[in-house]
Amino acid sequence: MGMHFAGNAMAQGTAYMERNFNRWVNMPALRHYFNVNNLYVVNKLKLLLFPWRHSSWTRSIKRTETGQMDGYKPPREDINSPDLYIPVMAVVTYVLMCGLVAGRQGSFHPEKLYVSGSTSVAIIFFEIMFTRLGCYFMNIPFEVSMMDLVAYYGYKFVGIIVTDVVKILGGSGWASWTVFFYTGLSVGFFLLRSMRYVILPDSSAGPSTLNPQRKRRMWFLLMIAALQMVYMFFLTN
Repeated sequence: MGMHFAGNAMAQGTAYMERNFNRWVNMPALRHYFNVNNLYVVNKLKLLLFPWRHSSWTRSIKRTETGQMDGYKPPREDINSPDLYIPVMAVVTYVLMCGLVAGRQGSFHPEKLYVSGSTSVAIIFFEIMFTRLGCYFMNIPFEVSMMDLVAYYGYKFVGIIVTDVVKILGGSGWASWTVFFYTGLSVGFFLLRSMRYVILPDSSAGPSTLNPQRKRRMWFLLMIAALQMVYMFFLTN
């Protein structure tokens, strides 16, 4: 009798949590960003580290049976689609590596993991707010999903991890700096191409888009890409 009562209580509690969680989080949309496979992850990591070799940056559109647009294809079907699997795993790995480095230096404390994680989230949040404000002041239609920006700005942690691995393995000063600058340029170039549809949604350069306005948007996009190296420098130190 007691076991039956406890089972019902747990079932009701679980159902309550699911209802409230689904109220605040769009689970179908969230699943889209985690719809990846091993091949996608490997190819995406190659793209992040060697973006200069990539030619087509256009996202693949998903269509209905009638031919109407039905959003974008999931990451496992489109290498250009942003995902959250790699950024989440990269941030977790970065936090653990911060703990590893602190342990090797004899200064480990659980609080360091919290500081590393919260700093990472704060920087991504700041970047999103900076992008939204820039789009607002430049009259750029902001139609991109917030999760897209979280994914794009989270990819920088892949470059940070590569740089930190070189440092941990005892890479000399010039070696670690070379890797840092290379990964910083790679991430910046990746964002420059991937976020073009966000900052320049009217890339067809129709008559409604004035040249001075388009130039300002281009400079804003370049600033976003260039700032990646600044954030990476701060996080790797």
